[in-house]
Amino acid sequence: MEEVRPDMKLPNYQRVIYHRTPLIEVVGQVRFPTILKINNQEPFEFQEKVRFDYPIFQQSQSLNLPPEIAALVPQIGSLVPQHTNYNFLSENSKWQLSLNRDTLSLATFEYRQYEEFKEKFTKAVNIFEEIYNPSFYIRLGLRYRDLILRSKLKIDDKDKPWSELISPRIASELHSSEWSDSIRTLVKNLEIEIEGGRVNFNHGLVIAQDPSQANFQEPGYLFDADFFVEPKINKEDIWNVFDNFNRTGGKLFRWSITEQLHAAMEPQPIE
Repeated sequence: MEEVRPDMKLPNYQRVIYHRTPLIEVVGQVRFPTILKINNQEPFEFQEKVRFDYPIFQQSQSLNLPPEIAALVPQIGSLVPQHTNYNFLSENSKWQLSLNRDTLSLATFEYRQYEEFKEKFTKAVNIFEEIYNPSFYIRLGLRYRDLILRSKLKIDDKDKPWSELISPRIASELHSSEWSDSIRTLVKNLEIEIEGGRVNFNHGLVIAQDPSQANFQEPGYLFDADFFVEPKINKEDIWNVFDNFNRTGGKLFRWSITEQLHAAMEPQPIE
């Protein structure tokens, strides 16, 4: 009998766009059975169809290992086969389309709304399927990284401790009267079952540095939600999966913060 796993249950919230958005990066990814043609022949036809949106081309190498394994065994890195990554960047370098022999991904540092991101990613996936015709996909991923910096929200850290911004549902330690003022590091890592997939939900206190101010460091709170599903996904089903990830991602973030933080980011309701 197939094991029945309970899914995470989250309340519904009104959909909003934050004027003071905390999003620092969004990445969508499709992984497919290895297509050797991509590494054996430079993707000139793919570039020709995307270069007006992504005119800057870069090439890089990566280990043919999951990142967590490669980090543990750097001494054997030279013995491990490497992938060639073909990267296509927008003119302002804030959108990057990346292709290698088993993965296509789209990353952005100026995410505004899911519909815009989906439109750009759909266009890239359609071009990829037209040229390379993958049989199916073996993993889909959608990752949201939000960084809460009180300075960006015009919040005085003396008046608004983290306990007034982060929900006790995910960080009860910040709400402890006995030791909340003494916490300097807080890192939580969870893998959670959701409808139609899973999410690696990592969050906690970090120290952020503003590139424009070399010596300025500020405590921040990072939310890193990496939604994924595997193994086999038919091509015609992938956008339903991504739509669900987006809806769940919005609810998970809203559930993790307080009303005060929600208001400080200046939410603007959308349909």
